[in-house]
Amino acid sequence: MDIETVNRFLNPDISMMQGVGDMEVTEEENTLAIQMGHIVTAKALKSGVDAVMPAMPDPEIPASVGQFHTFPYAMPAAQQPYVVDDPVIQARLTRVYEQEQTGELEEPNSMVVACASSVCTSEQALDVKPQSSSERIVLYVCGGGFVSSDTALLKWHYVRVSQELGQRVFVPRYHVAPAHVFPRAIHDVYTAFMYLVNQGFRAQDITVLGISAGANIALAVVELLRIQKEPEPSRIVVVAPCVDLTLSMDSWTRNHDKCVLGYIPVDNPHSMPRVYYGDVESGVDVLAMLRHPLLSPLFGRVHTGPPLQIHSGTCDALADDAVALAQHVPHAELITYPGRNHYTILRGKQQLDAMYAHMRRFIQTPCSE
Repeated sequence: MDIETVNRFLNPDISMMQGVGDMEVTEEENTLAIQMGHIVTAKALKSGVDAVMPAMPDPEIPASVGQFHTFPYAMPAAQQPYVVDDPVIQARLTRVYEQEQTGELEEPNSMVVACASSVCTSEQALDVKPQSSSERIVLYVCGGGFVSSDTALLKWHYVRVSQELGQRVFVPRYHVAPAHVFPRAIHDVYTAFMYLVNQGFRAQDITVLGISAGANIALAVVELLRIQKEPEPSRIVVVAPCVDLTLSMDSWTRNHDKCVLGYIPVDNPHSMPRVYYGDVESGVDVLAMLRHPLLSPLFGRVHTGPPLQIHSGTCDALADDAVALAQHVPHAELITYPGRNHYTILRGKQQLDAMYAHMRRFIQTPCSE
C-alpha cells in the first residue's frame, strides 16, 4: 500500500480553494476505502502509520483563504505534577512529567495554529497570545488511531473549522504509538491546554474538539483537568468518538463491512488499544486497565464536566461508543448521520454544512450557570 494508491483511491485533496471535503463520496470510493482501511489498520498498528502511509506535504493554503503556522510549546513552569488513583498510571504520568521537566523527553512538542482569512490577519495568526481579553478559540485534537496525530487527510479541516466557527484553531501535534505510548499523547494535549491558558487564554473561552482517537484523548484530558482541579474548557465537541478501549461495543462487528476501521480484538497485542497502551506491566490485568477513565473515558465521570456535543455516523464501527457516551452523560447532545461511516462523516458538502451548523449553534449558545 503506497501513497500513490492512497491518493488515487481516496483523493485527499488538501486545497481549500477547491472545496476540500465538499465532494460526496462515491459508492466505489467508499468500498475501496473500507477495503484499504482494514489493510492499513492491521499494518499501521504493527509498524506505525508512517511505515504504511508516508507523510504527505503540508497543504498549500493561499493567504486569501487562511493561515497555517507551526510553533513549539513547552510545559509551563507552574504546571503541577499529576496525581491519579491508579499506581501504574501514576508511575507512567510521573515519568513523562519528570522527563519533560528535566528536558529529557524525546522530541519537543509543537502545535499548529490555523485560521481563516475571515477570522484574523497573517500577523495575528502568528501571535499565540489572545487577540482580546475574551478571544474564543478551538483546541482541536485530531484522530489517527493513536498511531498518527497529523495527517494531510485532515489538515484542510483546521482552516475549514476556523472559517465555519469564526475562531482560531490550535492543533497539538501529540506524540503517537508505537514509539510513544500512553500516556504521552494525553500529557502532550494536557500541556497544550495549560500552555494556552498560561499564554492568557481563559479556559472558559476554549472549546475542545476531538475526532475519533482524538476524542478519546480530549475527554481524557478533561478528566485529568478535573482530577488536577484545574479550570476546564467551556465545551467539548467529539466526532466519531472512540471512548471504550475494551472494544466491547456491538457496532465493531455489526458495522465491520460498512466502515473503514478494521477490528483487531484486544487480546491481540497488535490491536489498537494494546499498541496505544504499550508493554503491559507485570501483574496488570490489561482488560481491566483499559477500563480506566484515562484510557476509556466512557467509564469516567465526564457526566459532571462541560457541555458535550457528539457526532456519529450510524455505519461507523464506533457508533455504539457514541450512543453509550450520550447515555452516560445526561447533558450530552447526540447527533447521528444515517449511512455515514468513520470516513464519510467528514465528506460531502451537505454533510459538512449540517455538522458545522450544529457545532456553531452549540458553541455560540451561552452556557447555563
